Amino acid sequence: MLSLAHHLAVAQTYVTDTILANLQRYAEDYPREKVYLHLDKPYYTVGDDVWFKGYVTIGTYNNLSGLSKILYVDLISPNDQIVQSVRLPLIAGVTMGDFQLADSLQEGNYRVRAYTNWMRNFDSDTFFDRVIPVGNARTDQVITQSSFSYQNSPVHTVNAEIIFTDLNGEVLGDMNVNYEVIMEERSISRGRKTTDEQGRIAFDFVNKQPFNLKSGKIELTLLTPEKTIRKTIPLKTTSAANSIQFFAESGRLLAGHLTKVAFKALKPEGLGVSVEGYIEDDQGTRIADFESAYAGMGNVSFVPQEGRTYTAKVTYADGTEAAHELPAVERSGYAIAVNNELDKNIFVQAFATDDLVRGQEIMLLLQRNGSVFYAAKSKLTKNESVFSVPREGLPDGVVQITLFSPEQGPLAERAIFNAHGNATFPLTVSTPKETYAAKEKVVVNIGVGEQVDSNGIAALSAAVIDLGKVPVDGHRDGNIYASLLLSSDIKGYIETPEYYFDDMDISKKRLLDNVMLTQGWSRINWQELLTSKIPDLPHHPEQDLRISGIVTKRDGKTPVPNATVTVLSTSNALTVIDTITGPDGRFSFDRLLFYDEAKFVVQARDERGRKNVDIQLDESPRQQVSRNPNAPDATINVNQSVSAYLKNTEEQFREMEKYGLREKTILLEEVKVTEKASQKKVTHSSNLNGPGNADQVLTAEDLLMGCPSLEICLQGRLVGVIFRNGVPYSTRSMNQPMQIVLDGMFMESDALSMINPFDIETIEVLRGIGNTAVYGSRGGGGVIIITTKRGDSGLYNRDLYTPGVVTHSPQGYYEVREFYAPDYSAPVDSLAAMKDLRTTIHWAPNLVTDQTGNASFEFYTAESPGTYRILIEGVAVDGRLARVVHYITVK
Repeated sequence: MLSLAHHLAVAQTYVTDTILANLQRYAEDYPREKVYLHLDKPYYTVGDDVWFKGYVTIGTYNNLSGLSKILYVDLISPNDQIVQSVRLPLIAGVTMGDFQLADSLQEGNYRVRAYTNWMRNFDSDTFFDRVIPVGNARTDQVITQSSFSYQNSPVHTVNAEIIFTDLNGEVLGDMNVNYEVIMEERSISRGRKTTDEQGRIAFDFVNKQPFNLKSGKIELTLLTPEKTIRKTIPLKTTSAANSIQFFAESGRLLAGHLTKVAFKALKPEGLGVSVEGYIEDDQGTRIADFESAYAGMGNVSFVPQEGRTYTAKVTYADGTEAAHELPAVERSGYAIAVNNELDKNIFVQAFATDDLVRGQEIMLLLQRNGSVFYAAKSKLTKNESVFSVPREGLPDGVVQITLFSPEQGPLAERAIFNAHGNATFPLTVSTPKETYAAKEKVVVNIGVGEQVDSNGIAALSAAVIDLGKVPVDGHRDGNIYASLLLSSDIKGYIETPEYYFDDMDISKKRLLDNVMLTQGWSRINWQELLTSKIPDLPHHPEQDLRISGIVTKRDGKTPVPNATVTVLSTSNALTVIDTITGPDGRFSFDRLLFYDEAKFVVQARDERGRKNVDIQLDESPRQQVSRNPNAPDATINVNQSVSAYLKNTEEQFREMEKYGLREKTILLEEVKVTEKASQKKVTHSSNLNGPGNADQVLTAEDLLMGCPSLEICLQGRLVGVIFRNGVPYSTRSMNQPMQIVLDGMFMESDALSMINPFDIETIEVLRGIGNTAVYGSRGGGGVIIITTKRGDSGLYNRDLYTPGVVTHSPQGYYEVREFYAPDYSAPVDSLAAMKDLRTTIHWAPNLVTDQTGNASFEFYTAESPGTYRILIEGVAVDGRLARVVHYITVK
């Protein structure tokens, strides 16, 4: 008979194999993609172009992803609204794009967010999300300087003071200002003030619900003699109180075990604050002193004793003091302690209280997103066991350490950051000389890799900016290392993550370990994983643009097999493709290529050619906008912070407008509407100008007259349209019939007689060149756009609904523009006299090194003297990351 020890050994082996097998399945079935965007500048102004290069990586070693072929990039306003969104094709994990910042945008803190459809299955913290301040000197040359003071007993009273000046520093006195304080979308105060001789207003407001209303904004309306200006001031907090949190390594204070306790002290707005203090027990004995090292973080070690309670006495940088109770000391349990400072090995001490030591096996596991790098067992014959983990083979970045019981339950866990250097791809940049003249050619030579590298191919992007016009804070400028190795694997806000990767040494590694102790986060739900309860994911990796759906009978449920489905594209030229539905009624048009503003008509007929069917298209809802994960990065007074940049870009824009290289926005005077005109609601229209943008609109109500045919209904009712034998002609083009468009489908000019008037929701008449131009030659004689009724129409009757036809306007690819770079080697032309005031001197998003690791690009300097920063970032074919900064001088 087999012994009990044998049965236990078999059971423990089974448990171990189960954990490893489930993790392997998790890593294979749910690979994680990450996105990094290299932007040309850290901040912008309205009228600017935002240029970016996108890198999508996958898996443990940041290999360029082949899983997703489409990337979404959103520009999000300070009010958390998507103001621009582009859909970009990914080729071998890279893409490029741009945003044009319209003159109509307000000053404020915008966000650039990027993700793939596959990434939507996981936490939105994994998305690329970055705050970019956008100033406005086009329509708003007002500078605000805001300051706040707080009183917090028991409600929060805020004293606000705002000083207004223009771009030249001149105060704006005797100006009327309306203000409204909005917190969590609720208005809590409003009023009107007039600026004094210093351009200052001051007002107070009260937050009566500080536990519910954490942050908000102050909306300002400036009533100047010339125009009305609206501004938004972020209100990050109404609290005056700093805060501090303590985190025991691996989550608990165990009696008798030397424990490292990390802490994080924050200002009310979420940024770190320096702090010092000491740990005191319940008998008043001072146990250990501590002091923050960076961003309000630090750590302290001591041995907690059973039956004792501990309190941290802290003093913040502003002189305020507080006492904070540490977690209760636990008499029984497990803990781990990690030494992550040695070059070749990581030492992990597993500790158990005496009552848990029974000679059982415990397992230590190191993994990232299911990929296991180290697994080892040890018998607990005493209350501690030490594991030596070789660093070789361990990927750079965040790694999760978990201690498991024999019953496969996690006992203790913490994250570490492995900074071994194996994620870095050596990158060198050189220029023939360090100093250049104005408008002189610069050749930049790039070399990547080492002599041992057999493949030096890397995808790179380069941005050259004039630091005199675009001053840069190196710790808030984006960093491919910080994004792909740290931020994308950590939940929550990290203050200046770039700081830790700037000349990383042992001190930076220690500071980074404080981040791991205070913010480390495991994405794996061990309970679900170990019981194999991993849910299906609704969002699939997108490989191409497609139009798909299902054809059903009119009941909306019964599929129609062998139905003919036709897709008609109404862009530029009429394109028609068709297919047959399968036994389940489904159809799919794959590998389509179309761009934004594309319009389609999808038509279905059953096997006998009858149109009495419904079409249900597969349409995934757009990704919702979540709260800003980097809210503490928001700049309070954006125009003030980028005032030097605003002055230069204004001069640059005026010069470009003078030579016709940039269109000037025409701003209309504000018009007060005292009487609201009745407008006819137009929905579901295929009008390429946008629903309702027409010379005349008729609705279903206008056609309720019992006409035998539509042509008879419309005779005499369409302005500037006459009928000849049932065919409509515009009086502006009597020799060309008007184009009929039914639900996006181009019809013959005599088709009106075949359309039932009771089926119609709206009719839009396009006669003017401004409305017909988008239709090209088809619109030469004018256009009549007919939209049939849908289910959301108040007059909808299912018997009148035109079956078998739907219109579709999916988001297509964005057509990326080319960065304008002057060529001063060309013969003198009409632009020779134009001042060259570029801020982004050059943008090269599509650099690829050859097999030997070499590449180059060139540009011409502008005419202003200064220092240029050349920033190059990218990803090698093996997933290693590259980043380098090079400087040249222009005299």
